[in-house]
Amino acid sequence: MSTKTRTKKQLPPGKVGLGNKLAFACGDIFGGGSFNIINFLFTPFLTLVVGIPMVYLTPILLLTKIWDGIIDPFIGKITDAKRPGKFGKRRFFMLIFAPLVLVGFVLLFFPWNLIIDQVWAKCLLVVMVYMLYATAQSFVLIPYYSHASEMTDDFTERNRTNAVRLAFSILSSLICVAVPGMIASPTEPAVFKDNPSLSYIVMAATFGGIFMVSVLVAALFSREQVVTPAVKSKFDIKEFVRPLKMATYRRYLGMQMCASFGMAVMSSFFFTLCDFVLRRNTYLAVNLNGDLSRFPIATVAAAAMFLAQVIALPIYLTIIKKKSKRFAYITGAIVWIVVAAFMLFLPVEQEIKVGASTFLPSAETVKGLSGSISTANGAPNWLLIGFGLCLGLGIGGTVFVPHSAFGDVCDVGELYFGERTEGNFSGLNNFLNTTAQAVGLAIPPLIIGLTGYVETQYRTAEQYRDLLGMSPEEQIENLGMALDNFKITEGGGNVQFSPLSQPEAAQIAIKLTFILLPIIIVGLGIIISSRYKLTSKLQARIVALNRRADKNSDEWQAERKELLGALGENIDKLPEVGAQQAESEQTEDLTATTSQSDSEQTADTPTETVAPQTAGTTADDRQDGDKD
Repeated sequence: MSTKTRTKKQLPPGKVGLGNKLAFACGDIFGGGSFNIINFLFTPFLTLVVGIPMVYLTPILLLTKIWDGIIDPFIGKITDAKRPGKFGKRRFFMLIFAPLVLVGFVLLFFPWNLIIDQVWAKCLLVVMVYMLYATAQSFVLIPYYSHASEMTDDFTERNRTNAVRLAFSILSSLICVAVPGMIASPTEPAVFKDNPSLSYIVMAATFGGIFMVSVLVAALFSREQVVTPAVKSKFDIKEFVRPLKMATYRRYLGMQMCASFGMAVMSSFFFTLCDFVLRRNTYLAVNLNGDLSRFPIATVAAAAMFLAQVIALPIYLTIIKKKSKRFAYITGAIVWIVVAAFMLFLPVEQEIKVGASTFLPSAETVKGLSGSISTANGAPNWLLIGFGLCLGLGIGGTVFVPHSAFGDVCDVGELYFGERTEGNFSGLNNFLNTTAQAVGLAIPPLIIGLTGYVETQYRTAEQYRDLLGMSPEEQIENLGMALDNFKITEGGGNVQFSPLSQPEAAQIAIKLTFILLPIIIVGLGIIISSRYKLTSKLQARIVALNRRADKNSDEWQAERKELLGALGENIDKLPEVGAQQAESEQTEDLTATTSQSDSEQTADTPTETVAPQTAGTTADDRQDGDKD
């Protein structure tokens, strides 16, 4: 009786199987989705639910992002020092910190206004929980993005793997732009309509659970091909910023930071722009009369923007294949700038339509009406959706290229420094990218807040009675606007004042900040990317050179200089690699061994005072220490 043995089909070197790609891509369901929930919903949540003034968001976001930046290099060092095991060097941390993602996300969207009245206490709690969430997020995403460069070292396969990852990220972003805003809203939630604040807990628990599971799938089922040994070193600021010595890394980083800054501004204030500027009277009407409904144009246009990014992926992959990543980035950036510039000319809504009636909304004109609202003279829905699609086509290129280029830059780093430390690259990358996001998130609230933006406010029933007895001027002095500009909700001993509109100066600031800041920054990204010289041919030669064992040969050293010179690196100041590095390390080890020997002789010599032993460590000692 014969027995057939089924053997698993072996993939060619560098090839990543479909299942492996899908498992790996699941991790960016968290990366893309959480980023957009926070960017799109966090600012309205803090100002229109928790009741924190807009200008206070600047220090809150700066403090939390500074914390995020401080911990990133240490996390990068920790992951680099991890020995490859059952879950590799990176997936181990993703597995451990996935549950904290759920806890941190729920706390991040907890409505502190339900239990605390003091604004300063709300701000303090928001900062603390944001730091907790940022820590959990960094312990997941820094290893994950380092893991990306270890999936394969093949240029084409790496692009395909990252394209699948980015597709998952964008699809997650698409869902996380559309669905969370339907579940949770300051005024029109799908759940807890009588207490909208609670809807944010439901939303955060739902999506926090999804994010936790997606990270666990990536940690448990994806497999890396590039396995590197543990790289242990103490934190040193010079070591941390070492990647900045590479011109290729600086240019790559500049491209990514510009894209992150622009996305942070646009996503954080997209809903604010639609509600308080482009559809300001529709927003006013639905809040004055709950029987009226509106088309969710902000949600649909934002979803269209991310759908277009998915559609754009094969387009940019083709551009990269036929041209280069630099050309793809510049193409996307130009589309982004042109579309954003045209948005300056979008008309602001004046009158609205309910049925056959056209009018300016007020408490009197909307009273007793029901049905759906449409704009009478604002930008039509199809135009706003069209702008969302076109913006997405441009943003897709500027976001995809830095994502796909990280592994390529790590390959250059291995050739440049003689060792592969993705964690260090990822830690610095995350720190500086977070800094760009912090600036992008902190500048607009300051500008908009200083122009008179009014947040949701809470008063006691007694204070409300006092406000009723005041003149409109005194009400403006106390609340920022007169009482007839607020939706007033009483309950639980407190009175909530939700703004129905914003002052004209604040509306202008919202529109100009949303459009002009990204145009300026993305334009800078074009200038930086024009100097990015890494191509598929150069990357293939770099990977081949990194694999060679003859790093002590003159031929290897000459080719190294040739390749790095072609990338625009300063070949006169290259770090020692190969024979030069080995000779330097041997000298250091000899010095350390001699120092230790002298110290032991001194210790064995009887004296009245025992001299302190010099801390010397040989290469063998370091290996023994690693085993321990």
